[in-house]
This record gives sequence, structure tokens and C-alpha cells, in this order.
Amino acid sequence: MDKESFIKRIKEAAKSLVDVSLPEYTKADTTSTTATAGGAKEAFVRNFTNNHGNVFESQSALIQFLKDKGCKRGVADVKLADTLGLENEFELVREFDRDNPEIYDFGISKASMAIGENGGIVLKDKDTADRMATIAPWLHIAVLDESDIVPTITDALEKTIDSPYAIWITGPSKTTDVEGVLVEGVHGPGVQICFIKK
Repeated sequence: MDKESFIKRIKEAAKSLVDVSLPEYTKADTTSTTATAGGAKEAFVRNFTNNHGNVFESQSALIQFLKDKGCKRGVADVKLADTLGLENEFELVREFDRDNPEIYDFGISKASMAIGENGGIVLKDKDTADRMATIAPWLHIAVLDESDIVPTITDALEKTIDSPYAIWITGPSKTTDVEGVLVEGVHGPGVQICFIKK
């Protein structure tokens, strides 16, 4: 059978299909009231930290955390305007060296938004120049404007419709593929931080 005959056959078969409408539903039908309790920011912080993520709102506390982790060198995504003064405390470069990804102790990039309901951070391609700076270093810092926290997953989906590619992060990378043992930091950062800016 050639391509045209194949397509014609599919179109003919589709004519006999019964039109079935999808059921009506509201946002309330798909939102967890337990997970969203307390407002968007409170829910995000609670759910993100429950997934072993770290939240900071103080630059000095973040800097001390990085020092306590032994960080010396990091990479800041070129699309991130405010690097929180980290360049004053650490060696900070703006271009990710793909030939030497292991040289970075941390990466820092802009978060496009965060989601209260699941404690997720969303990184859109339009806000990030190089995805490798967000997934290759052991420690990743997502800088988030507090006004970019949305209450629900539905809200986040509506706001990502304009982006052909986005990463949703709900804490450090983890897997239980090997013998059912939870291991963090396998497919991405082992330490995930969200710095919330007011």
C-alpha cells in the first residue's frame, strides 16, 4: 500500500467514529486541597522541602550553605541578571564548559515559576541559555521571583503553553531503579535549592 492509499483509508475509517465529548471538569476537580493549603508560597515551600529541596530567602544564608558544602566554583546562566553576589564569594563564570562539566560545584539559573501544589520549580528554555548549567553541577540554585509562584499545576500548565520545552523540578534528582534503594543525584543535581526573591 502506498502513502496516499494509506491516508485515504484512515480518513474513511475516521468518518465512522462516533463523536464523544470529553467530560466537563473544573480546576477544583483536579486540584489537591491538602497540597495547596496555606497559599501558593507556603504550599510551595512546604512541598519543595518535603521533597528534600532547600529554600533560601537570605543571600548570606545561601552563601554560608554553599561554603559549608565546600563550594568554590560555579556557573551562572547568562540569562540570569542577578547572581545574588555569589561572584564576590566564589569563582563564578557565565559560560558552561561542556568539555569539563565536573569543574563546577554549583550552577545558578533563573526559575520561570514555581508551583505551590507540587512544590515544583519550572525552568523554561526562553529563560535559560544553557540547560547543562542547571542539570550537570551537583548543586543547582534556581532564582525565583516570589510573584512567580502559582497555586496549582493547572495554573503552571496554562503558563507553559508558550514554551516548547520546560523542565519541572520538584527537588533533587532521585531514582529507585537499583534494588529499590532511593538514590539522590543520579540524573541531575543531588542538591536542589530555590532562592526566593521578594
